[in-house]
Amino acid sequence: MSKNYHHVELKLQGGELQRGFTCTAPEDAPCRRRPKDADMRESWTREEATETGHPCWASEWVDAVGIEDAIIGTVEDQVLASVAVTITFEEGVGIEPIASNGGAR
Repeated sequence: MSKNYHHVELKLQGGELQRGFTCTAPEDAPCRRRPKDADMRESWTREEATETGHPCWASEWVDAVGIEDAIIGTVEDQVLASVAVTITFEEGVGIEPIASNGGAR
């Protein structure tokens, strides 16, 4: 079973909800391997010899269309993630994620 290095991130920044995409794959991961002449063509097969250390192709795809369009391109009304939260009221409503094993802090 392969490890998933690609994540959609949701975070608050300057009071706004921001969306992002990250790749944490090591230099030799499949998403960072390409043939030597990959810059001259759009595709290649798994059987071709590749070299390591390239930028992640998944990140490049998402960057090309933008994270909003990449997320919108999913199945209609699909829940991408669900985070447990606590709700408080102290001069206004507050929502804080409940820490879990590696998800929200």
